[in-house]
Amino acid sequence: MIVGALWCVLCAVDLLAPVYWIALAAAAATAAVATAVAIASGRARRTWPWWSVLAAITLFLAGNVVRQVDHTLSDLAGGRALIPDAIVIPGYVLLAVALLAFAHERGRGRHQGPSILLDGLMAAFALLACCWVFLLEPVLAHRQTGAVVRLVIIAYPALSLFSVVVTMQVAFGAGRTGAAADRYLVACISSMFVGDVLSTLAELDLISSPRLIDLFYATAFAAAAATALDPSMHSLTEPVNGSPPSWPVGRVGLVAVALSVPAVLLLRSGTGGAAERATLSTIILALTATAILQILQALRKAEQSEAGLAHQALHDSLTGLPNRRLMQRHLTEMLDRAASVGRPVALLFLDVDRFKLINDTVGHSLGDELLVQVAVRLRASVRPTDLVARIGGDEFVVVLGSTEAVSDALESANRLRDSLRTPFDVDGTEFFVTASIGLAFAPRGGEDATAEMLVRDADTAMYRAKEAGRDAVAVFDDSMRAQLAERLEIERDLRHAIARGQLHLAFQPIVATRTGSIVGVEALVRWLHPTLGVIVPTRFIPLAEESNLIVEIGSWVLDEALREIAHCRSLPGLENLRVSVNLSAAQLGDEMLVEHVGRALATNRLPGSALCLELTETVVMGDPEAALGAFAALRRLDVQLAIDDFGTEYSSLAYLQRLPVDTLKIDRSFVVGLGEPDSAADTLVAAIVAIARALGMETIAEGVESVDQARRVAALGCDAIQGYLYSRPVRADQLVDVVRMLSRADHSAARTEPTGRSGAHGGAAVA
Repeated sequence: MIVGALWCVLCAVDLLAPVYWIALAAAAATAAVATAVAIASGRARRTWPWWSVLAAITLFLAGNVVRQVDHTLSDLAGGRALIPDAIVIPGYVLLAVALLAFAHERGRGRHQGPSILLDGLMAAFALLACCWVFLLEPVLAHRQTGAVVRLVIIAYPALSLFSVVVTMQVAFGAGRTGAAADRYLVACISSMFVGDVLSTLAELDLISSPRLIDLFYATAFAAAAATALDPSMHSLTEPVNGSPPSWPVGRVGLVAVALSVPAVLLLRSGTGGAAERATLSTIILALTATAILQILQALRKAEQSEAGLAHQALHDSLTGLPNRRLMQRHLTEMLDRAASVGRPVALLFLDVDRFKLINDTVGHSLGDELLVQVAVRLRASVRPTDLVARIGGDEFVVVLGSTEAVSDALESANRLRDSLRTPFDVDGTEFFVTASIGLAFAPRGGEDATAEMLVRDADTAMYRAKEAGRDAVAVFDDSMRAQLAERLEIERDLRHAIARGQLHLAFQPIVATRTGSIVGVEALVRWLHPTLGVIVPTRFIPLAEESNLIVEIGSWVLDEALREIAHCRSLPGLENLRVSVNLSAAQLGDEMLVEHVGRALATNRLPGSALCLELTETVVMGDPEAALGAFAALRRLDVQLAIDDFGTEYSSLAYLQRLPVDTLKIDRSFVVGLGEPDSAADTLVAAIVAIARALGMETIAEGVESVDQARRVAALGCDAIQGYLYSRPVRADQLVDVVRMLSRADHSAARTEPTGRSGAHGGAAVA
């Protein structure tokens, strides 16, 4: 730009007069070289528009050389040599193509290309027609200038105006970037337009200032070089965000001019021969046609926009599936038809198992992408007559199109479950997904069935499938309605359970296999509901996780457990008693967890070794890296860590080796099968014990209920036992008596015939 400004100054003071046209050619050549250098730099996302710019500048340079060397300008009255024009005008076309490409690339996805093209054409045709009537006819009325020459003379400003309109859309349209390249491009095209207007006036002998005209062309070439060389030139071929208004004010003005100009021009134009009038009529027809096309384009966009809004109102924005509204409309229509012909209607309610854990551990972005892939699988696994809808979160509904029996619907449900068993790959992360499905059936002639009722019934059955262990299908029956009402009551009352003092802890002893001594107790939360009685954790903890109450409940359990164990440790003989507390995924992800644990220990004047935090494999492996960080911080407090229900989910030995875990708790499902014929339980327990010893960990066998089981786990090398054989979970006021009684028992008898022995449930008397 500095060189271009210096060039313009030298021209303005007439220091380049001897080589003026050569200097102008040098400016054009410089712009061409700059564009070639920009293409070679590789900064542009797409290079072909820049090649079009380079070709246009080359044609401008060639046309200028031919015009100056051959002196082809001639008297307008006698004709005009069109060789330079035949070279230069294609350059304008190539420049226009490049500008349209810039506009297309920036507006990719908004489909603005046709509208921008029509805007430019309307402006060009309007200027062409006005110049013909108000310039050419008055000036050339008495000269023998043909229609073609007249058209060529005014084609330059018309083509330039087309470029100006497109450039303004590129630089100032939706998603404008404000880059320097935009400003240079506007300066280039605007200067060229002014130069073309002045050149046309000079051709008609209305002005005589060639130096001024070429000054604008020189400015245009300098700005073109700056556009290409500026680092922001790549932004001209990159998409930008932003949605333009469907019918902006400027576009309305262009259409208004396009529709009003013909009438004005036809009234003013009354001279010229048949060829001239035919040319003018053609220009006016082209202008009118362009305006009409722009109106049609606007109407088409309005229809598309309306259709898009209607689609958005009835479809899920993430997966593209029908949403709840469309599903209910479709289901209502099916129920109406079914009632009239006596055909049953079946509906499947599908919920992705443990999806909240996925969102909590890997984030909502990956969770959303996983839902998209789940939706694709579901849609590919249903029949053409079935409707798959996403009604919220990780919940999907499938309205079966034609089902005659419950067995047919169950077959469809199991087909959906099977489709999800293949692992999902989301950004290189592998996910194993299962789903719980509820099936509701509107019987033949079920006139009273409604869409809302059927969805509610299927939702209720889905929760029964989750309670059955997930990855299952449950069929709704009338008895479930009472259970649903009870579930809603439990969820509502759970929000006030802590404040109303309804929660309490039960403690179950953990006994060393070799000595029979008490090494600790596990704190288990119970809820004494005012009308439903004692509610065990398996009934209300899942509700607490779904309603985001689990952190509050978990914090209360931790504080209460440490308070009770501090009281026990203050008694003689119980100074080393340790309490185990379960930790949820939400608590593990809580940034205040370590601070809360440390504060609770300090409040009760307990060392960290008095507390053991238990986490399931699912919680740990949901986000192993985050678990590593949390575990390391907790170990600095000297808190013990245990993996609960080890072996029931997916175990990663690589991460287990890295995690600072002290204890593996062997799930009761392995203990139940010990010593039974054709059971692999002995082998599995022995393998878990071997893994724990290799990693320097202890093992605790859960769910031990008989003397034979106790002997077997001891023989396999387990370090401790927990189960009904020694004691059921007891309230805090019973804990001290139970612990002391177990401590007084003969150690050898504890290893073979534990205290309170009474068959399979020897702890009943103690509890």
